[in-house]
Amino acid sequence: MSHDQAAQSSFPLNKEQVVAGAVLIGVGGAIVLAGAAMAGTALVTAFRQRVQQMDVPPGELARQHWSAVKHAANAGAAVWLKEQPTGQAQPVGQR
Repeated sequence: MSHDQAAQSSFPLNKEQVVAGAVLIGVGGAIVLAGAAMAGTALVTAFRQRVQQMDVPPGELARQHWSAVKHAANAGAAVWLKEQPTGQAQPVGQR
């Protein structure tokens, strides 16, 4: 008998406990998935209700904010270019 065979045969392994542990892991995973699905459904429902209650849809609100950001950035860039010591300010849209 080789050393590997002796080491394998002397290793005590309770197969019933291993199988029971695997079953419990599977059941626990199923419970986790069910809980995640339930919580996800609740969050999506709440989000949809919140969007329906909004006066302005989120897409339009994002467009309004993006427009304000662009105008502020252009105004800031124009002032910054005007204050440059070279005096050769480029138009804001032509950089």
